Amino acid sequence: MLLPVLQALSQEAIKGEPTVLSLSFDDQGLNTDLRLMQGQIVALRSKILPPWSVSLIAQGVHPATIAEAQQAGINLQHALIYLLDRDYLSREQLADAAQERALSALLPLAWQTSRISSVPWSGAPAHPPLNSTQTQHIVDRTEWHAALLTPEERSLRPSSRFTANPLSAPALVGDDRMEHVYHAALRGLSLGDISQRLPQRWDILTQTVGRLVREGALRPQDAAVPRQLADALQAGQAAPDFCLPDLSGGELRLSALRGQPVWLVFNRQSTCAICNPHHAKIIAMHGRLRERGVQIVSIWGSPLEDLQDGIGRQRPPYPVLADPHDETYDRYGLRMSLRGTLDPRNLSTVIQGIRMMGTRALKDDGELLRMPAEFLIGADGVIETAHYNSYGSDWLPMERVLSWADHQNQSRLSKLH
Repeated sequence: MLLPVLQALSQEAIKGEPTVLSLSFDDQGLNTDLRLMQGQIVALRSKILPPWSVSLIAQGVHPATIAEAQQAGINLQHALIYLLDRDYLSREQLADAAQERALSALLPLAWQTSRISSVPWSGAPAHPPLNSTQTQHIVDRTEWHAALLTPEERSLRPSSRFTANPLSAPALVGDDRMEHVYHAALRGLSLGDISQRLPQRWDILTQTVGRLVREGALRPQDAAVPRQLADALQAGQAAPDFCLPDLSGGELRLSALRGQPVWLVFNRQSTCAICNPHHAKIIAMHGRLRERGVQIVSIWGSPLEDLQDGIGRQRPPYPVLADPHDETYDRYGLRMSLRGTLDPRNLSTVIQGIRMMGTRALKDDGELLRMPAEFLIGADGVIETAHYNSYGSDWLPMERVLSWADHQNQSRLSKLH
C-alpha cells in the first residue's frame, strides 16, 4: 500500500499496539524501519543515522565516558542506564538525542509516499525503553522543519554526491559546520555517508550543502564545469591556495604550510610511468630535505581510491593528494602536450616506470598528455621557482632542489640567531 509517510506513522501511533513499521522506497537509501508502542517511537533503523554514540557526543557526553558505558553494558539500554545512574547523561539530554535522531530519519521522508508494511512486534518489552520519543510530537516537528526547506533542499537524497572545489576552501575557514561537510564531500562521501558521520540533523545538513553550493564550494557531482585554464605562474607570485584529500587520510590545505618552504610536485595519473620513477628519487631524498625544513607535497590527477594502487605502493613519507577534476592543475597553468608525451627523451624513464608499475602504467585517468610541473615555494607562500616540464620527464635537477633547500635552511637559521 502506498501512503504519505507521516500520515502512515500517525495512524500506526494512534493504535498504540507494538508494531514494526517498514517504509520502502524506490531509492533504497531512504528505506526506514521503526518500532512503535504506546504511541512512541522506540527504535529506528535508517541508513542516514549515526551510531548512538555520535548522538550522545553531540549532546555533550564525553567519548571516553561513552566507551566506559559500552564496556559496562551488554546493549544500548544498559549503557544508557549506566550513564544516567552516574549523572554522565541527563534525562533531558537523552530525550533531545532521541528526538534529533527521529527528526533526522524522518525529515528526508516528510514529503514522500512510501510502500508500507506493518506487522505486530513479537517480543516487545512491557514498557517503552529509555530512548523512546512521542510519535505525534515528532511528526509535528518534522512537518514544521520540512516546511522551511527549499525545493532544492527537499530534492536531496542520501545517495546525492557533490564535488568539492579545492580552490574555494579558504572562504570556509572559521565555519566548522561548513568545513566538516566540505571535507566530507572532498573525500567523495554521499550525503547519507556524511549524515552517518556528522552530528548534523538532515535539514541542517541539506541547508549547509545548499549554502556551500551557492558559495561555489560544492557542485552536484554530475554538473558540467567549464574549464578555466590560468596562465603559467611565475616566480614572485603567491602560490594559489587549495585544499585536497590526502591518501593517508584527512586533507591538506596549502596555506596551512605557511612558515616552511614547500616543494610542490604536480604529476600525471597515479600509475604514471614517468612520474613514479621521479618520486622514487624524491623519496630517497626526503630525509635530506626534511633536515632542511622543506615540506614535499605531491598532487596527482587520479581519484583518491586509485592512489593506493599507484604511487601509494612506494609509501611516500609526504602528502599525496588527489585532484581528479584537475582544478588545481588548471589554476597553476599546467598544459597538455602530445609532443611532450611522445618525446624520445622520456623513453628510459618510461621503461623504468613500466618495470615499477607493470600493466597499471597503461591506466590513463585523463592525464595521458599532461605535462607535469614543480614549484619551489618559500616560507612566505611566494613561488621562487616555477618549472613546467617541456617534455614528460623534464623534471627539476635534484641538485637544484637541494641547493634551494640549503638556501632556505640558511635563511631560517639566520633568523633564529
